[in-house]
Order: sequence, then structure tokens, then C-alpha cells
Amino acid sequence: MTLIKKVKVKPKISEVKKGEVYRYWIWKHEAVGTEIKKKERLGVIVSTNGLNKWDKRFVIIPLTSKKLGEIYRYETRTFVDSKHGKALIDQIKTVDKKRLIEKLGQLTEKEMDTIHEKLFSIFDLWEYLKKRELV
Repeated sequence: MTLIKKVKVKPKISEVKKGEVYRYWIWKHEAVGTEIKKKERLGVIVSTNGLNKWDKRFVIIPLTSKKLGEIYRYETRTFVDSKHGKALIDQIKTVDKKRLIEKLGQLTEKEMDTIHEKLFSIFDLWEYLKKRELV
């Protein structure tokens, strides 16, 4: 009698777009201090579609469903895959396409607008634009 090992085949990730939410993996030992220490997590793509079209690396913001009672300055509420959560905007990172496991959905335009505003704050872009009289 021959035993056949079942292998779960990962679906091929096609074009990745800004605002889409993916399950992705990281090595647990990569995280230190207050960084997220899970093997698999959810994240929203925030890199531009112009960059995303190259299909190699993506800028992603981790999402969590923990501690939803408090939303800190660099967090915003989200609703993905029928679950409430929040985006941890201050934990922005770049991931290789090989880390993406599956697409779960897309954030709303309002959720993405809030993320953009908070990204401006994190990188002091408002000050930069004011200094150059662009706002």
C-alpha cells in the first residue's frame, strides 16, 4: 500500500494592488521588542500600483484584531473578511511577494484615506509640504 502525502498548493498571487489585504508570513524570530511576533498575519498593501506592477516587493501595513477598544494615534479601524480590526500604521514594512499567502479583500476608500493621513504624520510630510508652501 502506497501512502500519498497531501500537499496544500498555494494559489498563485496575480497582480497586487494598493488597498488590498493579504495574509502573509514572517519568521517569528525576526520580531523583537513590541514588533508583531506571529508567523502569519494580515496586512494592507500601501505601496503605489506603479511600484506594485514590478511584482517583487510591496510596502505593507500589518492589521490586527487585538486590543480594539483603544485606537492609538498611528492606528485606524478596519473591517476585513467580516472581522473588525485595526491597521498598525507605525509598523509599516516591506515584504517580498513570496511572503504573500492569499488575498482576503480590500479596504474601503475611507479606510485608505485615513491610513494616508496617518502616514503623512508618521513621516512629517505635512511639515515638509508646508515648508515648501505646497499646502
